[in-house]
Amino acid sequence: MFIDAIELDISAGDGGAGSVSFRRARFLPRGGPDGGDGGRGGSVFAQADGRLRTLNHFAGVTAIRAGRGGDGGSNKRSGKAGNDEVLRVPLGTEVRDPAGTLVGELMRPGERLLLARGGKGGRGNTHFATSTLQAPRYAEKGQPGETFLLRLTLKLIADVALVGAPNAGKSSLLAALSSAHPKIAPYPFTTLAPQLGIVEVPPAETFAVVEVPGLLEGAAEGRGLGHDFLRHIERARAVAIVVDIAAEDPERDAGAVLTELDEFDPALRRRVRFLIANKIDLPHSADARERLARFGFPVAAVSALTGDGIPELKQLLYESVGSHDHTGI
Repeated sequence: MFIDAIELDISAGDGGAGSVSFRRARFLPRGGPDGGDGGRGGSVFAQADGRLRTLNHFAGVTAIRAGRGGDGGSNKRSGKAGNDEVLRVPLGTEVRDPAGTLVGELMRPGERLLLARGGKGGRGNTHFATSTLQAPRYAEKGQPGETFLLRLTLKLIADVALVGAPNAGKSSLLAALSSAHPKIAPYPFTTLAPQLGIVEVPPAETFAVVEVPGLLEGAAEGRGLGHDFLRHIERARAVAIVVDIAAEDPERDAGAVLTELDEFDPALRRRVRFLIANKIDLPHSADARERLARFGFPVAAVSALTGDGIPELKQLLYESVGSHDHTGI
């Protein structure tokens, strides 16, 4: 199971009520008001956690409620503040309201976003005493907490996105490049969810690569699996199209992927840095590589099976995105 989008009914806690109370003492029959204030209601936050990769821990969750503030007491005792709720989410999670307006996004480990603010506690009757009203017998109720229906959507943060037709060898390539262990089998759609891997470049550099499930023509309109996961390409700094050069028509496959990227978001095509011609260990690969060059992108030739060209590809990918901090990726 891979959950990357959820809707939650978010409710912050109501503020506690202020107290109506008067001082009681043996030698003070006419004690003044001493009602305390209500406590604030708990708020709801989202916080980025670099250890998380999905929203799976929200499976079956539809509503989040923060704690109500405690009521005020006598002797000017304030009510206890309600407990906050903090939702841990992966880096790259964005929050939108039902109209699609962006509330915020969480991109750095530990970053916190307020989703719903707790209600303010009501004032006790102490606050309402005046020279003409020395014994007020009323206090404020607590204010209600904010409530929102919000949609949380994960867009994976990676430096390079690997895209291509089903069975182009993306999973094998990711496994050859990184420490990731995606499912690999000789039939299409073995990858049913994006896979993230960390690539090490000597002497001590790293960058993140995401493999997106295979794209079919029409993916941008919802055909196949690509529509669900194309958004995970949006934050990648570079896109590499993996092409099976042993396929019936490698040129057509590469062209179809470029078309889908254009139709989903034209800006994605501008992020394509090169084509990766995979399976060069098979016959007739040289001709296919030459034909792919017509798209105007550099062509990197590799074999995920034998490891040919993999060290050079790692360096090429690294140089295409440059060095930067990957904390939490």
